[in-house]
Amino acid sequence: MLIASILALLAACDKPQQPAADVPPPPPQTAVTPTSIILFSVYGPREEPRLVPIGIADGGRVAPLSLDAEGWRVLDSLFFRKGAKLPIYRDGAASGEVEIVRGMWDANEGALYTLPGCTDLAPQALGKLVTDGRVEASVEYLASTTPLAQTKEKREAPRDPMAQGRTLANSIAAASEVGDEELKHLEFIARWLRTGAGPTGHTLLATYIDPEGGDAGAGTGHTVQLTALAEDSAGVLSASYQQVSSGEARTVRFQRLVNHADLDGDGVDEILLEEWQYAQVPEVAVLKYAQGKWRPVFRVSQNWCLDVKARP
Repeated sequence: MLIASILALLAACDKPQQPAADVPPPPPQTAVTPTSIILFSVYGPREEPRLVPIGIADGGRVAPLSLDAEGWRVLDSLFFRKGAKLPIYRDGAASGEVEIVRGMWDANEGALYTLPGCTDLAPQALGKLVTDGRVEASVEYLASTTPLAQTKEKREAPRDPMAQGRTLANSIAAASEVGDEELKHLEFIARWLRTGAGPTGHTLLATYIDPEGGDAGAGTGHTVQLTALAEDSAGVLSASYQQVSSGEARTVRFQRLVNHADLDGDGVDEILLEEWQYAQVPEVAVLKYAQGKWRPVFRVSQNWCLDVKARP
């Protein structure tokens, strides 16, 4: 998925620039200080992972970052200093640290990366993992400038996620008029997430996904994407989030779990889902649990070119 995301991003940034017509006013700027709790996605090969900012968690509230070119440089200078160490998180638990090897802008080496036809870029940093756990060849962690307490009670997860997840997903599919024939060629994934949500503190993730969906495939033919979340209460699953997208492959919006961790200190994790569609720039949706439901609170585009676009 990472390779497809990068290809979509490069294609979007390499398009000829249209003459400026109506430039939208800049959004309000996020106040970033040396004590701000900035959140980062840590991704890429384990030997040379990258960090990119995805949000801020000041005042017990998770929110997107809105900065101009100067503001991004300030963020880079504050938090991407060589040798700085940031705590990292995976699946709702602390997982070690990432050490900053270099930031985005270096007086001697120039920018860490460039994109065709792009002037203003989202800052990234090059890191080095410091962790005792088993590390996959390609990593996905969350990092923060301040340690985030992961205080969820360690309860045993319910059993048999595949059977329960399939029952949940199939019932949602049927209610959305998606038949068994449409599901049989899809990959099915189900697992319990220790999120702190619901009576047992565990959330069941169930998803049907087309492994050739999005830019990984030709964008033709019919396909389905289904994502469901549910919590267990006395043996009864209560669906708390669902998305069903069905139709021509180029029109279907796909989702996959990226990570989850308690980002705002309320004792319940936020869930991060990557969302993508054929020939479009992917986004990361941040879901928060409240009143028995998971709802997106904001989305972060993976278009790292920040040039202001004119309105069409």
